[in-house]
Amino acid sequence: MDHEQKALSYDQGTPSVSLFEALIWLEDVDSTQEVLKKGNFESGTVVVANRQKKGKGRKGRRWESQEGGLYFSFVLSEEIFRNIMGFPLAVALGVKRFLSSQGFSPAIKWPNDVYVEGKKCCGVLVERTGGWLISGVGLNVNQEEFRHIGEVAVSMRMVSGEIYDRRDVLIGILKEISEVLEGFAKEGFGSFADEVESCLLFRGQEVVVTDGQSALAGILEGIDGEGGLLLETGNGRKRILAGDVSLRPVV
Repeated sequence: MDHEQKALSYDQGTPSVSLFEALIWLEDVDSTQEVLKKGNFESGTVVVANRQKKGKGRKGRRWESQEGGLYFSFVLSEEIFRNIMGFPLAVALGVKRFLSSQGFSPAIKWPNDVYVEGKKCCGVLVERTGGWLISGVGLNVNQEEFRHIGEVAVSMRMVSGEIYDRRDVLIGILKEISEVLEGFAKEGFGSFADEVESCLLFRGQEVVVTDGQSALAGILEGIDGEGGLLLETGNGRKRILAGDVSLRPVV
């Protein structure tokens, strides 16, 4: 392997994380998603990188991967989940729970982001391939500034003024994600829908939902038991399964 690799083991003084059984920490990669997609890894494997050259978000967008952030992906068998529609929200909820435990007041932006103080702190990407779910998480941890996206992004350090041990952050997040996904596998997304809805960004506000081809405006009411967005429009309530949400500009 060309990359510098650090192998961390959960059984050497590290709390167990039940869904995740193997952890590979790399110095520099194109994308942790691609490492898992191209390799032959078992369910429960987590790949972490200090830097990503070609980090990506939803719809192939570039993810800013400055040093100081936490970038990881994990692979799980799709078979253990009944319905994966709410999977990105479930992962985001795990991140939200961790940030709350650290004193932050995060919100979840449908369908896959976590915001702090109105700015993006974390993004989640989920891809399906050959019966596997590969989920990537990018969390802004110790960055002091963002060169190109400073107005819309924030890090944990920028909010609290503290410097964090990214290994501790990783273990804490994996424990929370594991707990959520174990419940998701057993009971479905519905068991977490109220919790997600209670911290949903823009809830009760007028928003625009775009899908690349069309735009729909309305009041963001919440989500349903599968993770679909509920939008009250001039033509009644609409259930939306995919798209990007933004506040409707005041004219």
